[in-house]
Amino acid sequence: MISLLYIYRLIYTFSKVVTEKKGGKIILDRYKILAELSAHEHSVVWLAEHRTLHTRRVIKGIRRSHPAHSLLAAEATTLMNLSHPGIPSVFDVDEDTEFIYIIEEYIEGITLKDFYLKKDVREEQLLDHLEQICSVLEYLQDRSIRLIQLDLKPENIMISDRVRIIDLGTASREGERTDFRFVSEGYSAPEQRAGAAPGKESDVYSLGKLILFMTEHSSVSKKTGKKLERIAKRCTEEERKNRVGSFVIVSKMLKGATVGKSKKHKAGKAGTCARKIAVIGLARGCGTTHLALSLASTLAERAPVVFFQKRRDDALMEILSEGCRGRLSGRIHYRTPGHVTEGVGSDAYGSVAGRSGDADRYWSATDRSGDARIVADLGGEPGRVFKDALTRFDLVILVGSGAPWRRTDYDFLERMIAEGLITKSCRVIMNMAGRDAAQLLPQGTRAYLFPFENDPFSPGSETRKLFGKIVGGS
Repeated sequence: MISLLYIYRLIYTFSKVVTEKKGGKIILDRYKILAELSAHEHSVVWLAEHRTLHTRRVIKGIRRSHPAHSLLAAEATTLMNLSHPGIPSVFDVDEDTEFIYIIEEYIEGITLKDFYLKKDVREEQLLDHLEQICSVLEYLQDRSIRLIQLDLKPENIMISDRVRIIDLGTASREGERTDFRFVSEGYSAPEQRAGAAPGKESDVYSLGKLILFMTEHSSVSKKTGKKLERIAKRCTEEERKNRVGSFVIVSKMLKGATVGKSKKHKAGKAGTCARKIAVIGLARGCGTTHLALSLASTLAERAPVVFFQKRRDDALMEILSEGCRGRLSGRIHYRTPGHVTEGVGSDAYGSVAGRSGDADRYWSATDRSGDARIVADLGGEPGRVFKDALTRFDLVILVGSGAPWRRTDYDFLERMIAEGLITKSCRVIMNMAGRDAAQLLPQGTRAYLFPFENDPFSPGSETRKLFGKIVGGS
């Protein structure tokens, strides 16, 4: 399929405006053609405007005369079901007698290639860009999607309000054979160049090459540069079985590239001060919110705490308003997506912009919280949030019930251990557990027992000691 590199380069430099013959052409009765961006044997790409909404769109027209038009249209239908802020939306797939049309979101910005070649990119920017890229690739590799991108390179990534991978035209489901062979010089994996069936390891290889390009064209310290080169080498092993196994692991390795610069932001060893902490229940009803509030109250005795929840909870807001009086007055600031609580703490640490469930805006808001410690109560559905949390937080606390009849709650933990995702930045806490609760845990797993706390706003000495050991700096 045609590369969006060419499309966006034309859009943002000197787009070839459609000739008078093409100018004003209407497609599907609702899109007015503004420019023809490219034309190939199998497709044409236009910049268009919706006649009613007056919004711009990129439209790909796949010629019905091309032998693979049905395959390309099927891939477009798959892309319509994707939902991630790092992927342009596919709004519609339509057709007439000549073309099958794919209507996509129009993205303003600059390609990653131009950004790194023309700007002085700081180390922090580079690491943030890589984190966002890994987030998209991890989303595509989710077991319910299983897409491999197959054309990851600087020209196919846009930087605007965030990083977006703009060309998924070559993407295919892992394990499914495609009749096309896509090779991007300098970025495609050896198996792609040899014509063998690609897999997620092929995208890992391309990511490694991308890391090298970004490192070479940015202002990173010598120490960080060497760490990034080692990560890239792990990703670009000739034998695919020797490459890093997942993008979550790559994210953790990238996070480790700056460990040691500031003890304040370092997490991993017990007693080290973690600033951003996620609390996730292994299942619903584990007491996740109660434990998270106890943690927030403990930390708030020393410094302000921003307490995040994924969904607004009016009852909890009232509890916080009441509980945060006296010694905790103004110390805990409650935030949810799209909402700032009045009267609980102050507004000094910013709001969480965007819709409830808009994960990227939600995570990015935690980066605007100044020097406050952050405790995020992410609920009891770990399959939805755990992998994202690994890349966004310094410490992830998994909460499980100590009740003997809830053994299945630990199935998720066992799967994550098998995938190698329970790293040094993870802790397991068993709530309301007796000493015999250890038999619920997967073999070899270490867990902390959480003391009974009737009032999460007045944690006892045992609780404070426990959190001091796990989180540090409390």
